[in-house]
Amino acid sequence: MSGAANAKGDENTKKNADEKLDVKAEILIRKAGLLDAKAILNVHYAAVHDSKPGSASSFYDRETLDCWSPVVDEERVGNFISCFKPDDELMCVAQLGDKLIGFASIVPRLNELRSCYVDPSLSLKGVARSLLLHLEAEARQLRLGFLTLDASLNAESFYQKLGYQSDGLTRHPLPGGLSMTAVRMYKFL
Repeated sequence: MSGAANAKGDENTKKNADEKLDVKAEILIRKAGLLDAKAILNVHYAAVHDSKPGSASSFYDRETLDCWSPVVDEERVGNFISCFKPDDELMCVAQLGDKLIGFASIVPRLNELRSCYVDPSLSLKGVARSLLLHLEAEARQLRLGFLTLDASLNAESFYQKLGYQSDGLTRHPLPGGLSMTAVRMYKFL
């Protein structure tokens, strides 16, 4: 019985590793466009409101989560589109087939990593890492020497694994007047 369980466990581990590789091989990372607005906001909402242990809901109260990422409706999509400035903020999306599964952005003039979010059903599949490495390469091409960010408490360890250094806690302003505790981080490129 024990040997059969181990063999099955090994098969599952191999299958999960293969699935991770397949997802990464099929991911297309491309520049974001206005037509991506609603899908980007849906990913943002899902990632912020995910209830898995270790997600943002483990660190922040409901009011903060709702302020950080309100329900996606036509007004929110319209606001996103009206604020979309591709000359100021370089945003890319990750696509799996015809589904947008993640996005990330930098603001070069501020040396700021502004966002990195992935559909929580695909967390731990390498999508966020791929998005971040893509943007870091773009930042190097723009001759940025470093990037800074305010990381949510749940995301600090992700960024640390990719070479970002913590520089203390800060308050990050949210739309609607609230602010949330975040970790100020940086990485020399």
